Amino acid sequence: MEKFHLIGVKGTGMSALAGILKDLGHEVTGSDVEEDFFTSKKLEKKAIKALSFGKNNITDDKVYIASACYREDNEEVGEVIKRKLPFFYYHNFIGNFFQNNKIGISGTHGKTTTTSIVTKFFEDKRITYLIGDGSGGGSKDYNFFIFEACEYQNHFLNYNFDYLVINNIELDHPDFFKNVDEIINSFQKAANKAKCVIINADDENCRKIKHHNIFSFGLNSGTMKANILETLPTGFRIEVGFQDEIRQFYLPFTGIHMIYNFLAALSVAYLNGINLDIIQEKLLSYIRPSRRMEEYFYYDNVIIDDYAHHPREIEMCLAAIRQKYQDKDLIVIFQPHTYSRTMALKKEFRKVFSGVKLYLAKTFTSKRENSNKKLDQRVINLFPDARVFQIHDLKEFKNLHNTVILFLGAGNIDRYIKEFV
Repeated sequence: MEKFHLIGVKGTGMSALAGILKDLGHEVTGSDVEEDFFTSKKLEKKAIKALSFGKNNITDDKVYIASACYREDNEEVGEVIKRKLPFFYYHNFIGNFFQNNKIGISGTHGKTTTTSIVTKFFEDKRITYLIGDGSGGGSKDYNFFIFEACEYQNHFLNYNFDYLVINNIELDHPDFFKNVDEIINSFQKAANKAKCVIINADDENCRKIKHHNIFSFGLNSGTMKANILETLPTGFRIEVGFQDEIRQFYLPFTGIHMIYNFLAALSVAYLNGINLDIIQEKLLSYIRPSRRMEEYFYYDNVIIDDYAHHPREIEMCLAAIRQKYQDKDLIVIFQPHTYSRTMALKKEFRKVFSGVKLYLAKTFTSKRENSNKKLDQRVINLFPDARVFQIHDLKEFKNLHNTVILFLGAGNIDRYIKEFV
């Protein structure tokens, strides 16, 4: 047993890692800012206390792991480096610590959901899993390590993969990547570190990835090809063909993007010998990750919490809601995530919110950017038809009827949902 201390433990990946290390029999502590996030409950379930940052948390008998957003100006990171104690950043630790069959899930969108579906399909095997909603766990004798592989700052280049899923490739993280060609190049480098690459054959940029061992999936083409037989308010009936075999599935979730997430997970299961006869049963008991179309009910209204923060993700989220709740009105309370993303993709954001009754919350900057009043105003100016969200708007929302109220964004916008539940 080792002692680990995680600096920035409330981050989605960090809290998942804390849960894994606890399940593997290690002693785990962590520290972070005092504000509660949705990951706080996951830490509590694992009996991992999140301490406030402080030098007193640093002792000589622990291995330290820090979130990539905390550098030497953080008092704990600075103290650890000063005392030359065992120290890793999150992505370096993931790349070095976990062994056996590594199944990495990457792509600009859908990583968390796809990772959770793969984990569901493999739940009867000996696995360790790291899901980007803060969920992590596993067994000491695991055969498979299932984890998200994020492209931000090229973190996924620290990993080797037995299987690497690339679900889609699109421009994102403009504070790091200059253009989509840079992103494609990074995904190619990640593919070079994999034994087998599983790609979305319907995605133009995914098709640019070269590898000697590619398995593909899609609705229009692919080694594993699906057809939509029926679109329902509750999901889809689809037919999947591969290797001279045809199977039908009912997918109990809406949104075309969920078909791609499912096909990616089904490809991983098929290539690893999972009995496909169990897949339908697994789907029917599958629970989405936290903050992914997470639903609550308030009289005849539906409150939805979703993590989408990129225009493409938002487009898919809105389409899924409209498929499921065709007879309800829709309002959106959107919290932009970083100034850089919002400014770089301003045309796409305007387009996706066109015709939507939109309330705009203050941009969530986290540790990537400093809060800036001038930039806040620039973001507001990008959405001239939106109302600036104020706390008193919640009273107005409570008087609505037959409406979907969508709290949208990757920051802390979900904290207002407690007013309804």
